[in-house]
Amino acid sequence: MSFFGGADDLERFLSRCRVMTVASVPVCLAVMIFFISEEGWRFSLLLCCVLPVIAAYLGVRGRSEIRAGMAASGLALAVATLPLALVLASLEGA
Repeated sequence: MSFFGGADDLERFLSRCRVMTVASVPVCLAVMIFFISEEGWRFSLLLCCVLPVIAAYLGVRGRSEIRAGMAASGLALAVATLPLALVLASLEGA
């Protein structure tokens, strides 16, 4: 018996990770463009260009190779991108 229960649960988890990581790319780019227009350029906003693309790669690759750890790390990276960029921007502005 596996951690995910069965093959359907693993497939659903991998598919959701893939969709969420790929969807994070345009969201982070839109947020980055918004913050640049409102607050000006910060080097920490560069994370919004780089990290979602890496997360999407991990999510898609984890789905195609059926690797739950890789997909989960991509999802964690996609979720952590915006808070990390905003915290670093506030530290940079201070």
